[in-house]
Amino acid sequence: MMDRKRIAMMAGVGVAAALVLALIAVVILRAVGVIAVPFVDANATKAAVETTLPESEGSTADNASTEATVNSAEETTQIAKSGVTEPPTEDPAETSTEEVTSTEEETETQTEDETQESTEETAEETVPETKEPPTYRFVEPLLHLEAGEEQMSGLVCSDPTAPPVPVYWSSANPEIADIIDGMIYAKSEGVTTLTAKLEGQEITCQVQVHEPTLLVYINYSYLNLLPGEKKQLAVGVEPADTKQNIALSWQSSNTKVATVDGNGVVTAKKAGTARIVGHVGKKYEVCCDVVVEAKLESLTFIDGNITMQPGQTRFLPVSVVPVEAASGKAIVWQSSKPEVATVDQGGNVYALSPGNATISVFVGDDYTACVVMVKEPATQPPTQPPTEAPTQPPTEAPTEPPTEESLPVETSEAETGDVGESSADVPTQEPTLEPPTEAPTSPPEETLPTVTPAESDPGETPGVIETEPETDPIPEVPLPPAPQVTLVFDAGHGGKFVGSNYGAGTYLLRPDGDQYEKDLTLVVALMAKTYIEDHYEGVTIVMTRTTDTHLSTDQVEDLKLRCAIAAQVGADAMISFHFNAVASHSAAGAVVLCSQKPTVAATSAGIGNCVLDELEKLGIGRRGVATKLLGDTGLDYYAINRHCAAYDIPGIIIENCFFDNPAEVPFFDSEAALMNLAIADVKGIAKYYGLREK
Repeated sequence: MMDRKRIAMMAGVGVAAALVLALIAVVILRAVGVIAVPFVDANATKAAVETTLPESEGSTADNASTEATVNSAEETTQIAKSGVTEPPTEDPAETSTEEVTSTEEETETQTEDETQESTEETAEETVPETKEPPTYRFVEPLLHLEAGEEQMSGLVCSDPTAPPVPVYWSSANPEIADIIDGMIYAKSEGVTTLTAKLEGQEITCQVQVHEPTLLVYINYSYLNLLPGEKKQLAVGVEPADTKQNIALSWQSSNTKVATVDGNGVVTAKKAGTARIVGHVGKKYEVCCDVVVEAKLESLTFIDGNITMQPGQTRFLPVSVVPVEAASGKAIVWQSSKPEVATVDQGGNVYALSPGNATISVFVGDDYTACVVMVKEPATQPPTQPPTEAPTQPPTEAPTEPPTEESLPVETSEAETGDVGESSADVPTQEPTLEPPTEAPTSPPEETLPTVTPAESDPGETPGVIETEPETDPIPEVPLPPAPQVTLVFDAGHGGKFVGSNYGAGTYLLRPDGDQYEKDLTLVVALMAKTYIEDHYEGVTIVMTRTTDTHLSTDQVEDLKLRCAIAAQVGADAMISFHFNAVASHSAAGAVVLCSQKPTVAATSAGIGNCVLDELEKLGIGRRGVATKLLGDTGLDYYAINRHCAAYDIPGIIIENCFFDNPAEVPFFDSEAALMNLAIADVKGIAKYYGLREK
């Protein structure tokens, strides 16, 4: 019996060991994620053991064997749960368990290595690249300032998103120019070096301080006059209280064309050109170019009205008195009916089809006209009368008016016959006694030729067809192609740069109660853009700003960027809208600041004069066109003038009026007033460029 029990117990232990190994394998596979099954508990193990044991022969032995097997299975299951196994040393299950455990450890180690390697790769991918530290520079390595002037340094960063950093400023000679918090204060003539230290960098720039120069302006820089006309020239300077020598003297380059007296009154003499120069002290000059045009006395066609036949060509000579009156003026020819006759710009007329055409020639604003009558060749009347009509009247016909006695009287047939018989010379054929009633006394009506000047009576108007007027309405001057102009409109200041805040009005007041120049300039610039695009053809407008913003936080860079826009779009000119202000708050009038660079000076002054003409119509005083140089550099003082001129683009600054003067408040202190300024500026620009109205 003992042997059977032992055999049964050993069999149960073997089955239990196999189950334990299976459970361990499942646990390991589940741990590494190969399979996912619920853990088998002790009850499930017990049920499995019971189902696998063979039936015992005796009840006692069976119970003992079953109890032993269950106990062994429970113990084994408990050991598996606790992770501690202490089987007999020579038990075969020990080797298997160790191998499985070793495999599990290797798998865990491999998994950890792979996870660590993947983490390292991910870390390498997500590590951001190291950014280069931002660099700093001065916009202008050499600054030109006037004594008493203040200006920002022009220090800019290569990375606009970089946070602000402390900057340590210093000047090599604070007596010439000092710098505090990035603001340069020019004090006296000379050259010094400014230094900025930040972020381990040291940046320098030079500042040259010049003696203050005067802004000198003249009311007219161009005049177009007729002989005998006069015009007053006026010169002003800013600041008006300067201690410099501003004694004024005048000179004409051609006194035969135009003269100027000591008070600046110009008198036109004869056709030609002359330059009037005003010497202001010994350092400054202003100029006015004068063109004197001959007065046109008469303009006529030498041949008057003419008649032509289809296919003919004829030159129409024109008389101009005096001849000089046509010098420099546009001469334009035009036909009112090109289908009848055309004319080229040399005055040659080409007849095409019957009818009348008015040929006009325009010399500047004057014109004259003539009528060209195109006729088919006239039909000639027959040279001989019809054959039925007698070429000569009958011989019996009286050659003189018949007398009363010889008039035919009523007689009898016999008498008639007797009379006939007594005249041997009378023809025997009766029809020839009288002319045929059907013989035409004139050519048939349908063959009458059209009346021509050669066939008409002296008292008749030659060459006029009754159904058409003698002349057509004078046609308008033919329109040339519309000019194509690209302009940059710059609303002065903006953003952190408010311009002047001494506005004397109440329109567009800021919360602090100030009226900023930057707000008014933006309104005028936008109004000007809308008006010129709505009313004129062939113009493209580019704005430097359309909101209250700046292009750079540094003023020097800001102004350069505005002019760079004009260069990028290939602008014909840049117009910067401004309002003026001075310390006294008493100055008045409009001034246009222009460049003196030869490549742009004429255009700049031309635009300026046309704008001033229009502003003058609003009642704004005409201070004139002004230029100002930066010390002895030969460069323009104002940045818009200077930087645009560097691109050979005319850059002008329109100071519409003095908005710090209470007397000029009506010119800018409402939306309607600002619109009037915008329209005046636009009309002046359009006049200079010859823009065509829509």
